[in-house]
Formats: sequence, structure tokens, C-alpha cells
Amino acid sequence: AVYVPTQGRLIPDPLLPMPKDLELHPDTDTCIVADIFVPFDAMPGQRKGQITMSDGRKVPLEIEILPFAIPRKATFFCEMNGYGLPDDVDEYYALQQVAYDHRVHANILHYSHNTAAAGTRKSNLDMRLRSGRRMDNKRYDDISADAKTAFWDDFVEAFGPYIDGSLFNNGHRGSIPAPGFYLTFHESWPLKCHAYFSGNPDAYQAFAAEPAYARTYVNILQDFAALAKSKQWTQTGFQVYFNNKGSLNETSKAPWILDEPSGFWDYRALKFYGELTDRGHSLEPTVQISYRIDISRPEFCRGQLDKRDDLWVVSSWAFQNYRRLVTDRMDRDGLRAWVYGSSNHVHESNRNIQAWALDAWQHGATGIVPWQTVNKSGSALRVADQLGLFIFDKDSSGETVIRHSLRLKAYREAQQLIEYLNLLRQPQGCSQNQARLFVQQYLELNADVVKLNEADAGTTNYGRLSANNLDILRRDTATLISSPVGSSTQN
Repeated sequence: AVYVPTQGRLIPDPLLPMPKDLELHPDTDTCIVADIFVPFDAMPGQRKGQITMSDGRKVPLEIEILPFAIPRKATFFCEMNGYGLPDDVDEYYALQQVAYDHRVHANILHYSHNTAAAGTRKSNLDMRLRSGRRMDNKRYDDISADAKTAFWDDFVEAFGPYIDGSLFNNGHRGSIPAPGFYLTFHESWPLKCHAYFSGNPDAYQAFAAEPAYARTYVNILQDFAALAKSKQWTQTGFQVYFNNKGSLNETSKAPWILDEPSGFWDYRALKFYGELTDRGHSLEPTVQISYRIDISRPEFCRGQLDKRDDLWVVSSWAFQNYRRLVTDRMDRDGLRAWVYGSSNHVHESNRNIQAWALDAWQHGATGIVPWQTVNKSGSALRVADQLGLFIFDKDSSGETVIRHSLRLKAYREAQQLIEYLNLLRQPQGCSQNQARLFVQQYLELNADVVKLNEADAGTTNYGRLSANNLDILRRDTATLISSPVGSSTQN
């Protein structure tokens, strides 16, 4: 691990490959991290080995393989959010490989806040393909009113191996289809909204005189759904997500605040686009296309999105302060909820990540989303970066490689612990409240969400969380799963 300066200290966080020779000194800490991947079909029992030092000393190593395996596919999702695709498709694949190895997935948005402006691109899909040419972004965006089909060839070439999971055919978990993938659909794709927008704040009236706008959205989504069905992309978690924020008076941006909506017309616009998404998806129900809304003010929804959304990604602050509004929707309508926020600072305990995931899970959420995770400049290798979990770097030959933060291991630890808890809970039919009470026997998950400003996603801090209690929770859960009682339907 590389030690980076933060808060007047040096903390190990970015991870680099082990050099051939590593010199150790008795008066200097050296952080070495090793991943051990146990095959899913490994026989349970003890495995013993040793680490041999160059001076002849041997450090014993012992691994206990438990008599059960967690699922290859995640049942609790850690979605690593990012903005702007890398320059080359192989860089994108390398990023996803690092995510795969940590049982998380990276979801990279490929359009900007300014797509509504005249003369701007409607999307940013121009990665260099393995053939050497770039994706034809102009042709991808060239969709006319009432068109029924779009150009998907480069999309399939670039993203197909990740979407269907074949990118990971040789991985330790096998091929895993993408758990979360942003589609391009938003208020200015396939058609730019301001070319058809009347100025009415009510989205249902704003495009009434130009019905081709809504028809084209539905047509192209139907076309994509048919493509996905033909490619057998039925296990991928596609997302239609409106990321943009604007106002009625800004012609360069969306007419509404669609990401973290704050007012009546914002929520009504999201309802309008939700209905279009439902229509576009309805012909191919086996293709998983979720209508996702990122929300920080659920108190202003007032029922406008009832049965009109599939996935709420709720801010950490809102999930702490308006949890009942969210969980009532989950119970009543089957709404899925994830919780978004920021990873802990490098100088803070990584147990905050584990506590964040457990806190979300115990209240019914099925995922967490750190809102930004990609450091493209490589600065996180030199200076502590709270957000930089995936770090772009150059190897000795000048090729781009993806390094990662030690905190990514904490996300994997959290994800695996929740897999244990799900394995324990499901056969016994435990209620959400019973699951919460079980966790509370071990941990006090009292969160303090720190926001730097109103727009900040928030960083959740759980104080002096006991590492020992986390370990006891994991061990006791494993023991219960392994025991006859753990596999029965007894409570």
C-alpha cells in the first residue's frame, strides 16, 4: 500500500502490485495486502501454509473454509458510481474487472448536465474500440422525430461483454451480468427536450403540442428492449435515470430538477417520464429495465410517484431523517431502495463503510451507492482522495492501468457479511424487524451524517464502531448457517 498524506499523517490507502523485492525495516510500518480467492467448490476444513521471508523466517498462515458458499451473484449491491467513460474500452473493462474482484460493480454515466443546449452532444459515447476506431457517437445520437430504431452496433460491441457477463468468463465467480448499467435515455435523448418544449411547467402539457417527442422516446426504448431480448440480456440490471438539474428559465439545461427533485413540477415531470419508460419497456417484460430516481427530499414527493418508479436511490441524510417515508413505499408498492453517500475519508476508519452497508440492509435497503468513485488524474496515488476508489495510473510501458483503494476491500467485506446474513435469514423467513434486532445484538449503528452543504451527498460516520463486534457478528452468523438450526425454519 502507498502511504498518502492526510490530516497531518501518512495513511496507507492506494494499492500497487507487490514489487519483486520488498525491503522491510524494524522501525517502519509496511502495509501489505493479499487477496485469497477460495474456489466455490472447495472442501470445508483447515488449510495451512506459510509465508517465507528472505532471511529464512517463516510466518504461519491458516485458512478455515466454511461448509457453505455465498452466492456468486450479489444479493446486496454496492454500486460504484462514476461520471464520464474512459478513453479506451479496455480501460473500461479493466475498471469493471477490479470491481468484479471485489463483488461490486461500477456504473458510469455517459451524458452531461448540458445535453439540452442547442448544438451540444446528447451523449458522450466515443470510447476507442478494440478494433482501433472510436464509437460513432454522432450516428448514435442521430435520431429523428418518430424514428422507430436507433444505431446500436457500437454500443453492443463496446458494452456487450460486460452487459452479458462474458467479460468475466475466466473469473473466480464465472460470468456475472452487469448488476447495474445506465442507459442513455434522459430528457434530451433520444430527442432534445427544448426543441419540443412549450415552456409549460407541467410536463404532461409541455409536450402536448409536439407528441412526437414522447412517441420517439417510447419507440427507441422499445427498440432497445427488443435488442436486449435478442441478445439474451435478461439478467442485466439496466437503469433509466434522469441525472440532470435545471429550471424553466435555463435553455441549456433540463426544464426541471430531475436528480434530487425539490418541487411539485419536478416530481410531476419524473412521473411523466416514468410513464413513458413503462410504455417503452412493456413489450419485453423479461428485460430488466428499472426506472431509477435519486432522491434527497422524499418529503416533497407527496404520492406523485406511486407505482411509477422501481428504484429509489436515497441520500444517506434522507434515509436517516425520513426513513419512514421510504420504507412505507417499500412495504406498500414493492419499491426497491438503495442508499447513496460518500465513502469515508482516508483518515477515518473503514469500518464506517461496513456500518453504512449494514445500517442500510437492516432497514430494508438492497444496496448502497458511493456517488463518485473514479480518480482519473491519478492524484489519489499521491494525496488522500476521499472519493477515489478506482485510480487511473500508467505502468512502466505507458499503458493505462487501474489501481484501487484499500477502502474497496471494506466494501467487499461489507457485501460478504450481508451475504452471510441473507443466507441466515432466508431459510428461516425472518422479518425485517427480526433481522434488525439480530444485528443490534452485536452493533449499535448510530449514524451521524455530515453534509458540507445542501447539495452534498453526505458522509455517514458511526463513531467508535467495534471491530471485534463486527467479527463476532460474522463468526456467529457463519456458525448459525452451518448448524442444523441455521438451515431449518425455526426462529
